[in-house]
Amino acid sequence: MRVSKIYILGIIILSVFYMACEEEFVPDDIKAKNEYVVEGHIELSNAGIPAYVILSKSISYFSDLNIETFKSVYIKDADVYIDDGNKQVKLKYICAKDLPFALAFKMISELAGKIYDPEFCFYMDVKNEIEKNPGQTYKLIVEHEGNTISAITKMPGRVEIDSLHFEEPPGQKKDSFALLWGILNDPPDETNFYRYFIKENFKKNYSYNSLRDDKIMNGQRIKFPFPKPVQPGTEDFNFETGNLYKRGDTIQFKFCSISEAEYTFWQSFQFSKNQGLFSSYIRPKDNIEGGIGIWGSQNCQIVNMIVPEK
Repeated sequence: MRVSKIYILGIIILSVFYMACEEEFVPDDIKAKNEYVVEGHIELSNAGIPAYVILSKSISYFSDLNIETFKSVYIKDADVYIDDGNKQVKLKYICAKDLPFALAFKMISELAGKIYDPEFCFYMDVKNEIEKNPGQTYKLIVEHEGNTISAITKMPGRVEIDSLHFEEPPGQKKDSFALLWGILNDPPDETNFYRYFIKENFKKNYSYNSLRDDKIMNGQRIKFPFPKPVQPGTEDFNFETGNLYKRGDTIQFKFCSISEAEYTFWQSFQFSKNQGLFSSYIRPKDNIEGGIGIWGSQNCQIVNMIVPEK
């Protein structure tokens, strides 16, 4: 018994010693000043989505997270411009509720997950004044309180998917679900980057883990599966059917050729989300000078489809 008590006392003394020597580690970024955060895109497609920019500031790691905190980080009084080398257009700061109904519906649908209510506001080329052409370079310029934030993106050429169709999913038979397939004709002698989006019944947008490049398929014609890009762990996700399409549903398939900077940003962003609770902090690779975030361009094919009953 005496030996046991001495052993326990020794453990306690040793623990106190280590606790006394331990120093608190606080990552530099936690105490960093607020940074400008940009999420902006310019898209060439038959959807006619105007170029837009969501502008905010980062918040402290230790900030209280609530709806008021999120509302307070958005910047309302900046001057935001897009310059295509021939013309410079100033974007208008506007709220979803103030847009014409058709345009409001289009933007709320496009930005599902970012527009939380009609009061959500952002900067937009309301009149679609900027001409969108493959190979064209677009410079974003943001001026706010004496600071200038800028970024450049180049509109890629479009690569489309042929022969889109649904097939029975592999493995155990699932009568109520199907898998989308298509044929990609990747152009030779150039590097291409792709991302696809799925809109389910015109309500939910999915794009998780939907990035592709052509490193191993450059110049080839490949039959390609397009599973529904839903992140595992989300509400009601089923590991057997979560990436399949329910028969009878309407989906919108949006396949985009994207800029390399946009591919790199979303790839690093999704990689950081894939890490576990105790993983190292990863900062997405952005293309913003004077801030963080992404100014990207995408050239998209959009197809509406009904998943066949049989």
